Amino acid sequence: MTALDRIIERLTSSDDTAESWVEFARDLQAPITCHPPAIEFSRRWAGKADIMEIAALEGFAKEIDVMTRSLRHGDRCLLLERDGRIGAFAWVAFQDYRLAIWRTLHLPAGVAYLVYIFVRPEFRRSGVGSYLLGCLMQHLRNMGYTRLISGMYADWRPSIDLHRKAGFQPSKKFIKRKLLRIIPVPPKEMEVET
Repeated sequence: MTALDRIIERLTSSDDTAESWVEFARDLQAPITCHPPAIEFSRRWAGKADIMEIAALEGFAKEIDVMTRSLRHGDRCLLLERDGRIGAFAWVAFQDYRLAIWRTLHLPAGVAYLVYIFVRPEFRRSGVGSYLLGCLMQHLRNMGYTRLISGMYADWRPSIDLHRKAGFQPSKKFIKRKLLRIIPVPPKEMEVET
């Protein structure tokens, strides 16, 4: 560690668990379960016409033109629909993915990144998320992918529980930091707790 690194370490703060980011990985060659929930859904890949509804469901976290461009450049989004409405979706990327200003996830051949998974509140805790994730993993395996990576904040317990139940294992952990509690600096990679 250089002298500058030591100074930055002493002047940074990172005590908020919401500022921790955990990456999980799943071997797609391992067995995958995909048990349909009691609620019946139809399944299909999203198209351009679905972008507005997907964006609304995720709280417009991304601009619509960015999502449209991502689909055009190869991202896929698996939808579960019920009564003509999207009940759940899982968005996956196959190219290097910029997570933050400091971090781009480089995806080698055969590796995909689960960008976002969403289940409407009325369908949560009924096996819909597990079914969606299982179906997505089966599709990816059939497409020739061998590994799926996903990331989330360390305090997102329902998402972490869903991923662990689906066979994901923690692979990396990062803590966001700020110099003097104001200026963002590169995150610190931490030891992974399994």
